[in-house]
Amino acid sequence: MAEWHKQRERGSRIGMALLFWLYRHGGRFLILPVVYVVVFYFFLTRSATRRYSRLYLKRAEASVSLWNVWLHHVSFARALVDRLGAWMGRIKRTDVEFSGHQRLLQLQREKQGAVMLGAHYGNLEMCRAVVENEGTLKLNVILHTANTQKFNQLLDSASDQVQMRLIQVEEITPATAITLKQKLDDGEFLILLADRLPPSNEQRFFTQKFLGVDARFPVGPFWLALLLQAPVFFMAGYRSKNGYRAELQPLYNGAKVLRSQRDETCRVLLHGFVTQLEILCRRNPLQWFNFYDFWGDDTPPNTTENQEH
Repeated sequence: MAEWHKQRERGSRIGMALLFWLYRHGGRFLILPVVYVVVFYFFLTRSATRRYSRLYLKRAEASVSLWNVWLHHVSFARALVDRLGAWMGRIKRTDVEFSGHQRLLQLQREKQGAVMLGAHYGNLEMCRAVVENEGTLKLNVILHTANTQKFNQLLDSASDQVQMRLIQVEEITPATAITLKQKLDDGEFLILLADRLPPSNEQRFFTQKFLGVDARFPVGPFWLALLLQAPVFFMAGYRSKNGYRAELQPLYNGAKVLRSQRDETCRVLLHGFVTQLEILCRRNPLQWFNFYDFWGDDTPPNTTENQEH
């Protein structure tokens, strides 16, 4: 099984820097034709991503034509361009319809942060960029960045805010939890991506049906969300037919959970997270970007891990 973090980031830094230069001086009008050519090359040369795109689109009840698989790849590339544009200030907070913005502002005024569980759906990084540039909210992203280091380095040249609230955590220690709790108490917000197993801890996962098929989801984000005793939301930012949109859906009120009830509550939280993600995947299927063997379709049955905690 080709895990997502083992897939090397392709494309040279020089090529990425060229795309950055094109965007800065010519905007989307100049950069998109180049991006489409690059995506077409990878579309032709990566049979695995085409296969996993088809499998996902079928489960999302979308068309699995070659054209739709191509559009799935294009959608991913456009999300990267939007991410770059947001950090450069080309996409502003006013360009994004965000119904949950006022709720987060209210929490911030009350000096109460929240945990937002996100997925590799749409463009959550664009949401962080527009609110950081606006200066209204402080969103801290906790994630693994090893397979996108080149692109993150490129973003650094777009804005000095990129790395400011990017927290890379290999494992959650008591010291880490204390630091994150302090940010919440200061009215800041934490974003955790909850739809991929972290490379440092692939042995601990929950099994949950996603789009009708059992899939593995990491324990860490859900366990941490409950441990921090803060409100928990599902959050996604994406491009819709009517423009950019961000969604915020409540999952948990932040009440303290007894250790004996933590596992059961984590599963309830996971179920709510997956339910929200499924709604978006069926509504806008081209926006979910996990181009690898997510469901383990190509994993021999006798080697499939079965460790659930």
